[in-house]
Amino acid sequence: MPLTVLTAWADYTGAVWSSSRALRNRTIPMHAISSPSPLAPKAPVLNLLEGMVLTALFQAIPTYAGAALILKLAHSTALRPGIIGVVATATLIHVLMSSAAGPRYPRVLNQAYAAEFYDATLGLADKVLRWRMQPEGSLQLLSSTAMLALLSVAAVAMG
Repeated sequence: MPLTVLTAWADYTGAVWSSSRALRNRTIPMHAISSPSPLAPKAPVLNLLEGMVLTALFQAIPTYAGAALILKLAHSTALRPGIIGVVATATLIHVLMSSAAGPRYPRVLNQAYAAEFYDATLGLADKVLRWRMQPEGSLQLLSSTAMLALLSVAAVAMG
């Protein structure tokens, strides 16, 4: 959705343009305003940690929570030690393996590895925004939300 610029606007380098007739009533895409690049990239450890947290929150936890709900609905004994331990262990393994192998094999792990989450030039909100704007990320988020909603209703209904 375009935004109409009425006053000043900061460009990607941080310089501010003065309010002039040329800039008035000019439309600029929202992504151009909402995601300016920082001047210096983040520390590699901080960037890796952000990527791992985002991978866990948006890809691993919904997948393994859904699998645990399916096992609960099937009255499986595989979850006897605890559902939280199973989901946490599977999420940790998923995050570590996708972070290590994802950059090396992007075509094989295209569903498990989102390169946007590990881009050091983006902020945390911009990483999520870029992932969500891609068709695969949006579809994955929508399908996991719908799956978890249906499975949780079924799990509550079955007791």
